[in-house]
Amino acid sequence: MKKTLISAVILSALLTTGCQDKEAQAKIEQLNQTVTQLTAENTQLKADLTAEKERVEKIIPAIFTEKDVIFDKTETFKYPQSKGDYAPEEGRVTYSISILKTNIDWLNTLLWDELTQEEGKVPTREQLVANYQKHFDETRKGMMEEPSIAFESSRWVDFIGQKEKLATFAVGYHDYTGGAHGMGGSRYFTLDLTSHKILKLNDLFDEKSLSQVKELLWANYTDGTVKDDETFTKKADFNVSDNIYLDAKGVHFIYSAYEIAPYAAGEPDLTLNWWQLKDLLKPEFKQQNYVKFDEDVKS
Repeated sequence: MKKTLISAVILSALLTTGCQDKEAQAKIEQLNQTVTQLTAENTQLKADLTAEKERVEKIIPAIFTEKDVIFDKTETFKYPQSKGDYAPEEGRVTYSISILKTNIDWLNTLLWDELTQEEGKVPTREQLVANYQKHFDETRKGMMEEPSIAFESSRWVDFIGQKEKLATFAVGYHDYTGGAHGMGGSRYFTLDLTSHKILKLNDLFDEKSLSQVKELLWANYTDGTVKDDETFTKKADFNVSDNIYLDAKGVHFIYSAYEIAPYAAGEPDLTLNWWQLKDLLKPEFKQQNYVKFDEDVKS
């Protein structure tokens, strides 16, 4: 009787364990199916996000800008009476810097970097304001010790225009430290709104093509008629400017004041049309379809 009871208990335990194992196995299989389903959904979600990111990156944004003044301070002050015959009675010191805020976050960062690159390490807004205030105070103190009529230092960013996925900006500057006039100019740059890349001279031309570009620029500069000994800058000293920007017309090569013309001429702009350059451009540049040439339209 006892053996029969023990056997029944053991059999019951085995059957119970067997049932529990089956239930556990079923739950494991169900969990595995859930994990597999979630993994597949996660993979699809990542693919959808990647596709959406690529789609958004291909969208060419329309740029909207507004002026953002970072620092702007001017002070006019009287000098103590001096016995010098030509000492000025008053002086003026001006420091200003402003940027453009756009509707595109990465573009705002790029413009900030371009505006402040002469500061060395890219400063924060607070650091830049502190630097300008320090320069202002030091300049004012120096002018009180050695009187001069005025000192000015101004920096700003201009939006030149947009052509499809190309946008052009310029960092402008004007400095006056005394004399007949101040010195100013602009550093232009055109960037690809899809790749976020600023297009440099070597993105358009290789070294071999640059020699031909120089000949075209020289012909533009001399108008094909002015003799070498009659130009402001001799051909041996004439170079291809790397201060360039692109628009629908062609490539603009900007030269600084006094570089190839007198101060009164400002910043000379020697522009070469796309039809002049199409055989000189790098294949990689042409593949970006920044410019539509006649053969592109026909095809």
